[in-house]
Amino acid sequence: MEQLAHDIWLRRVDAEGFPTVGAVVLTRRRAFVIDTLTRPADMAPALALLREEGPGRRFVVVNTHHHWDHVYGNAAFAGEDIVAHHSCPGLLAARLGGAGEPVPPPPVEGVPLPCLTFDARLDYADGAAVVRLIHAPGHSEDSVVVFLEGARILFAGDALEWPLPSIGRDARAEVWMRTMAMLRELDAGLIVPSHGPAMGRELLDANERYLTGLVAAVSAAKWAGAQLRDLDLPAARFVAPEVEIDRLYHEVHAANVARVWEDV
Repeated sequence: MEQLAHDIWLRRVDAEGFPTVGAVVLTRRRAFVIDTLTRPADMAPALALLREEGPGRRFVVVNTHHHWDHVYGNAAFAGEDIVAHHSCPGLLAARLGGAGEPVPPPPVEGVPLPCLTFDARLDYADGAAVVRLIHAPGHSEDSVVVFLEGARILFAGDALEWPLPSIGRDARAEVWMRTMAMLRELDAGLIVPSHGPAMGRELLDANERYLTGLVAAVSAAKWAGAQLRDLDLPAARFVAPEVEIDRLYHEVHAANVARVWEDV
């Protein structure tokens, strides 16, 4: 476990090439676990930390959305409160049943569904700490973020990503850009995405720049009569010059172009 700040730790794993981050946040009475990653074993260091640092606290496990690399470790917290957006349990159950794009098989321990859900926002006030769970659709219908109000730290799930966002099959760029405007109003000092390093508001700026530019370029080409196969829209066109894009994110960008094409 990597300590980010007082009573805040990160757990990093590799999810089929995607560096993926979960977190543990301790308040006076609660232990928040933000995403359970790719399998229950991923949570072993977090559980060891909680036994040492957080005894007696009530667990609140947050699934930021239903994608496998954020929920497949849920069985490590079977019987605890697992919280998500109200659409998450149905989406996760459908995905576990084989619907949607192919995903790795679930762990042998199973994947408990969230048992507590909310719509727009759910706040936990614990002494001086206020932990806000906020619906942030875009990457997926059920995406949520976790904002530590006093610390001004935003756990963004996949609502923000580095070096560029990944537009899922059920994502809508227009909805996502409205979400980014909402996230900007939170005035976070530090943003922790599930994929990428923790950084300041430049992460929000970069994701907004990418999505806005990509939608405009694809839309202009489509209305001019171009076909998808004709598009020449390299990822470098939509990110800052100093941003490095590896092979994996070039593939993400190619998929993003196709999905925006379907949407505009």
